[in-house]
Amino acid sequence: MKRKELAKKLGIVGLAWMLAMPLTVPAVYAADAQKTNTQTQEDQTPEASEAPSPDEEPAAATPESEDEKSLQFETKTYAKEYKTADGKVYKEVSFSYPYAKGSSQAAKELNQFYKKLLNKWKEAVKENLKDAKSLVEESKDSENHYGDQVSYKITSNDDQYISVLQSGYEYTMGAHGMPYRYTYIFDAKTGKKVSAASILGISKNQLNQKVRNLFLKKFDNAKKDGDTMFYQDRSEVKATLDKMDFNENLYYLKNGKLRFYADPYAVGPYAAGFIEVAVKL
Repeated sequence: MKRKELAKKLGIVGLAWMLAMPLTVPAVYAADAQKTNTQTQEDQTPEASEAPSPDEEPAAATPESEDEKSLQFETKTYAKEYKTADGKVYKEVSFSYPYAKGSSQAAKELNQFYKKLLNKWKEAVKENLKDAKSLVEESKDSENHYGDQVSYKITSNDDQYISVLQSGYEYTMGAHGMPYRYTYIFDAKTGKKVSAASILGISKNQLNQKVRNLFLKKFDNAKKDGDTMFYQDRSEVKATLDKMDFNENLYYLKNGKLRFYADPYAVGPYAAGFIEVAVKL
């Protein structure tokens, strides 16, 4: 799914080889994926959770009562276990997503979107069922099996935009699984997807240039501080960034900032997680 799209976009042959290597270390489940560090960088102001510098005023908190939100949501979850003839689980999957309450056009549009996304995901998790079944049948570890879990957070919900961040974690019985994301921003009044470029009022090319520059600035600062979140060769990182199209839903909205991210292995090692930069609206 996401990691396959990443390999295709970046043309990193080594990535596909690395992710496909058979390993025998016990499973690392989805809970571990949620602990993956997310690195953030922004081009204007610090996070609200960070202490402001002496010459900056703290940002005022924005109230977010239920009445002020354009839509209310409940959680829906699809879950399934695939089992061998003797009852051994060889793959376990779950997909949680937001379901908008009410009968407004925005609610209908958004719910239809996630219905389609769920159906695509269900088809994708079937792609390696044969391998999963074969490995589990041969394995002496009855507790170890393939898995793919997706959870979600609504990172922004006001009268303008609704932003949803889904966090997935696919495990194929290696040393660790592979985290991935689905991130979408919707117009609160219509329920239709909106792009980061349209939110910022710039072209797609301008957006890519802006985000790539922010990543390189973050690279330079990390290098100066001795941080190893990025790969060491700046030219290779830049070449990878130049191949990435950040208009392709590699962003979400939170605390009044658009956050753009690179997947694990894209510009840094797995341990660095999703490396992010941010642009204030």
